[in-house]
Amino acid sequence: MLLNTTNILISICFIFALALIIYFFIKNRKLYSKIGELKQQINSAEEKLQLHTMDIDNLIMMLASIHEFGVAATGLLSKEEVSKIVVDTACSIIHSDAASLMLINSENELYIVSSKGLSETIKKETKIKMGDGIAGRVASTGRYIFVENIETDVRFLRPNDNDRYVSKSFISVPLKVKSKVVGVLNINSPTNKKQFTDRDLKLITILADQAALRLDNIELFNNLQAFYFEMVQTLARAIDAKDEYTHDHADRARKYAKEIAVKMNLPHTIVRNIEYAALMHDIGKIGIADNILLKKDKLTEKELDILKTHPIIGNKILAPVKFLSSVAPMVLYHQEWYDGSGYPEGLEKEEIPLGARIVAVIDAYDAMTSDRPYRKALPVKVAVEELKKGSGIQFDPKIVDIFIDILKEEKNIKNEQKYQ
Repeated sequence: MLLNTTNILISICFIFALALIIYFFIKNRKLYSKIGELKQQINSAEEKLQLHTMDIDNLIMMLASIHEFGVAATGLLSKEEVSKIVVDTACSIIHSDAASLMLINSENELYIVSSKGLSETIKKETKIKMGDGIAGRVASTGRYIFVENIETDVRFLRPNDNDRYVSKSFISVPLKVKSKVVGVLNINSPTNKKQFTDRDLKLITILADQAALRLDNIELFNNLQAFYFEMVQTLARAIDAKDEYTHDHADRARKYAKEIAVKMNLPHTIVRNIEYAALMHDIGKIGIADNILLKKDKLTEKELDILKTHPIIGNKILAPVKFLSSVAPMVLYHQEWYDGSGYPEGLEKEEIPLGARIVAVIDAYDAMTSDRPYRKALPVKVAVEELKKGSGIQFDPKIVDIFIDILKEEKNIKNEQKYQ
């Protein structure tokens, strides 16, 4: 009887243990299932976080591109240069290979200033009146237009059916300064399938606004520059007009100085400054008394010392004008000699600003080939020989050689014209 009871207890314990095992197995299975689900959720969250991180990184890169545009465009004075940077930046932001920037010409037409991924035919022939086509409407309304399919949109104008864009999706954004539209930025989607997002539009709009400000500032600067130039040109001509023997001297000096600077392949800004320096190099003579400036007899030593102050006076006139501050040193030192025996400071060789060295050659040549109170104008051949004699002493040898080449080219052109 006791054995049976024991067996029963053992069986009960076994069954209970088995039940516990089954219970814990089921519980663990649910736990494992929940752990698996949790792992999936964690993996999904990690993937989303990675995507968001990549998205933020891309956004930072895009914003950095816009910032880099602002840095790269700083100091540029050419609309073409700024427009090229805008187009390159827009393509970088959208990852596109085709874009164009259009400005408004004097005939109230949009023309392409810079482009990427477009044929030369489109670039050269495209002229769109305000209000016509997509870009024309954007320019006239000041609102962007999104084109889902270029090939089927009747608003899109293309000069030649054979010239096709690389994608069908297209957006045109105005370049505005306040309420004034100064141009239009057009961008193609990188693929036929991808459409522009709100973020794309916002980023391109930010870029377009930055570009509009840059281009408008260039326009204002150029207008101000033209005003200053006309003012100083009038003053330089007024000084020349005081002396019948130096009439048009400033204009001739300007012409030759520009030709020399261009021959030397100098940057546009430096060419312009040298041109201005040549035009204004004698502006300091406004402070020299007429009885010295117009004297027909030989100047006394004292009078000559007074005349030699005209570069210093010219520098004092130009240096305070920010627009002409880089021109002032060229005016100050245009009477320096290459060997250091000139005035006002006795500079030599490369110590003398390049513009001043150019003006020195032009000034001497024009003086020799102009009628003076004490002699008639020297023949060009004689003046050239004098420049050669002064090469390395009074003048920079390289500049003398370049100027003589220009005179030879000028002579050949004149000889050709005689027989036409």
